[in-house]
Amino acid sequence: MSRKAAIQQFGNQLVMDLQVYLRSLHTHQANNDIVSRARDALLKTLQDHFKTEPQSTLQVQLLDEETFINNTLLPIALQDFGRIKELTRQLRGMGVGEVIFDASVTRESLAEFATAVYSGMHSRQQMEPRVFSGIQALELEYSASGSSERDAHQVVVWLFSGLLDGLDGLRDLVAEGHVPTMVPFMRHMRLLVDLTVERGTVIRHLCLARREGGSVDDPIHQNACRTFLAVQIAHANGLDRAGLMSLGLASILDLVTSGAEPDEVLTRLAPYTTLSDLAPQVMMVLRELEMVRRGRRAGHQGALLHLIEELVSTVHGEEPATLEDVHSQLGWAGGVDTAVLDAVLAWLGDPPLGAIAQSRSMGDVLLLDHGEDGETLRCREIFEDGLGEATVLHDFQEHKPVVFGSQIDFAYEEPDEDDWA
Repeated sequence: MSRKAAIQQFGNQLVMDLQVYLRSLHTHQANNDIVSRARDALLKTLQDHFKTEPQSTLQVQLLDEETFINNTLLPIALQDFGRIKELTRQLRGMGVGEVIFDASVTRESLAEFATAVYSGMHSRQQMEPRVFSGIQALELEYSASGSSERDAHQVVVWLFSGLLDGLDGLRDLVAEGHVPTMVPFMRHMRLLVDLTVERGTVIRHLCLARREGGSVDDPIHQNACRTFLAVQIAHANGLDRAGLMSLGLASILDLVTSGAEPDEVLTRLAPYTTLSDLAPQVMMVLRELEMVRRGRRAGHQGALLHLIEELVSTVHGEEPATLEDVHSQLGWAGGVDTAVLDAVLAWLGDPPLGAIAQSRSMGDVLLLDHGEDGETLRCREIFEDGLGEATVLHDFQEHKPVVFGSQIDFAYEEPDEDDWA
């Protein structure tokens, strides 16, 4: 078993033990025998881990639609999802989105933690205190407003990494003749839609950044980039929530239907009953996509996926592409209405965020965002060992080429409010 699979297996056990322990507090006080047995089961699970990895920490991150352990997405079984959702709702109601354990955790500190949870649960107030021996109960917010103890940008990275895992698993299951459930992907898309509203610029930077040493022909990575960007661009053009969900799911399921004749798409997806009421729209978008790939006119959503596919492929080609290269490639795409092309180019912008431009005073700069007012172009100077502070770009050299060559390191180390400020 790989290390990743092992931490996922352990994470599922830990989260379920935590859920049982805290669930028992609904009807029993923290010193009750039922609560104590659940506490001891949780302690044993923790101690078994810390015996072999005493210097490690276990970070359980609870988002509304997804659960992570140490930044790794947990594949929660469908029959357990309701219980985990209850745990998430319960803790987030007290202002807790992340629980961190280390080897100093004890039976007594777990009891103190349970007492604080019991008090917050029954008083419907924020949990206090937040720190116990071997346990921390932290906020985990991904809204753009308000303060948080974990920067929201990391949540985007977790979500992207989780989609890469999910796509890899989907491809393997289909290759083995199985029909995977789409429920986890539907949860994923719901959270992506929320984050698109709050963290659209981060999603753009992540998807347009070239991976150092990564394969330029990686269908899983390119599918994930297309999915994230499709939801963002469609949101910017007014598509409603159900439409965004369907578009994202269609991008994902292109792994299953890519290359099929347009009229075969419905047959291939008919067994995917877990798509529920989104199935007709997902099927229609994928049928449109196959038509556009054949140079035939089709609906706007299928054309949008095709154009973003061309955008991602160009940006992640063997050599960094210029803005002129991207415009040229998108302009050659057949079967695409001008309105769709104009929408993608308008979103991309000139100059586009996430690309590298030239400043007269700073040299190479990463085009960061449009500032708090949404209109002031800001950048970060590029040094050999990283990026400079965010600053207004006053001296953009328009005659120099703009290049999609960013290689931002999205690996998580420590949250830094200034990283994207």
